[in-house]
Amino acid sequence: TFKMMMKSALAYCSYVAAVLLAASKNTAALSISNDRSINRRDALIGGAATILGAPLACGAASPPAPVAVLGASGKTGALCVASLLRRGLPVVALTRSGEWPPKKIDLNAVGFDGDSTSSNALLTIQACDVKNAESLSTNLSGCRAVVYAASASKKGGNSKEVDGDGVIAAANACLQQTVGRYVVISSGSTTRPNSLGFKFTEMAVAGIMTQKRRGEVGVRDAYSNQSGSSYTILRPGGLDEPKQNIIQGPSALEITQGDVLAGFVSRADVAEVAVELALSSAPNVKNTACELYYRNKVVPVDKGFKKYLQDGADLDRLYGESYDELFQGIKPNYDYLVDA
Repeated sequence: TFKMMMKSALAYCSYVAAVLLAASKNTAALSISNDRSINRRDALIGGAATILGAPLACGAASPPAPVAVLGASGKTGALCVASLLRRGLPVVALTRSGEWPPKKIDLNAVGFDGDSTSSNALLTIQACDVKNAESLSTNLSGCRAVVYAASASKKGGNSKEVDGDGVIAAANACLQQTVGRYVVISSGSTTRPNSLGFKFTEMAVAGIMTQKRRGEVGVRDAYSNQSGSSYTILRPGGLDEPKQNIIQGPSALEITQGDVLAGFVSRADVAEVAVELALSSAPNVKNTACELYYRNKVVPVDKGFKKYLQDGADLDRLYGESYDELFQGIKPNYDYLVDA
């Protein structure tokens, strides 16, 4: 429609303006709520090829494709939307009600204090039900990446509908619409049904860990014979908030692959990492799964995994001062440590 065409053109102009503004400012002027500076790479997070390859003139080419966030009204999904807006990138906030932003979530946790209404040319707000395949296909059309941040809720659907069926349906919609990247925010311990973390969470929300694992397996199977599109499953540790709901950044984080270690992590850092993974074109983050938590208090997922805390253990524990460094040791085509 003419209205959508106009909004796309405005979004492109806003994107270009944000890139030029970010590039021209001293990095010290770009700070987030916990006083950690955002460097130029964060401001231009779309990637050098995206920024340098985009013509810097309104109307000279199509606007950059947006990133869609499913579950955008949730505690983590809302921060994913805000994180993308802070970067000056177009985003589609998909919620069951078609309303955004949520009233009780502080978007400044990820350093965004700008326009969070539909008047922001970078922001498109749409109603989308993850239980409806047609709704998913329609709303994900034309997106460069999708972040799945939805989970079971009283109004949104049970764990089978949202954490299982919805995750798989969104994967199929991404493939149907040739979306380049699909990032699923899942949970640590999904592959460890005998662990306390699995059992406690499974009881707290009926069947949710079983369904999250079913969703993970369904995504893996859907992408098994695909090329050109890829997924990453992000398994965060315990969401330690609100007292730590700030961005501590890559230097505070640890990533492992194996589902044997865990810890706490804020939703703000989960959102940042999910966005970084969605925007990444690195081949090693494709079609894989990884765990995320703060490196200062790491615990085994199960008592039998204490050996993985020892120096020299057969497990790569990844650190980095930047997201690129943090991600560079991730192995592609990986699920979990089967022989742990």
